[in-house]
Amino acid sequence: MALLRHLALRCRDVETSRRFYETIGFEFVGYRPSGISMDLSDGTVNITLLPHGEKERPHLEEGEEYIHFGIYVEDFEAVWQRLHDLGTTMEKTVKGRDAIGQDQAPERAFKATDPDGNTVDITSDREEWRGVTI
Repeated sequence: MALLRHLALRCRDVETSRRFYETIGFEFVGYRPSGISMDLSDGTVNITLLPHGEKERPHLEEGEEYIHFGIYVEDFEAVWQRLHDLGTTMEKTVKGRDAIGQDQAPERAFKATDPDGNTVDITSDREEWRGVTI
């Protein structure tokens, strides 16, 4: 058995990305010894935010992006509202890939774009991903 416990994400601005992931529910753990990267965690998975300097990545459509991952949240509507208030782009439902409005949370899942263009599936459906127990 293998258990995912760590993701490292390259970011244009680690503090901006920190606010995005804290809005979802991850907690700041601390800065790395370099002082320019940091760790966040949900108590099970660690996310390390690393700067990627001046390099610009092209924007890629969902399905073609560099990184795409999903997060289960318990208080779905609160997370949606906090991301909305942060100005996050929320594009589609997860399974149907239907466009969603920006004024009201969809029923159970949506795709958000983090500050670096990575697609993050956010759901309150415990059966969103096959083979996963929450």
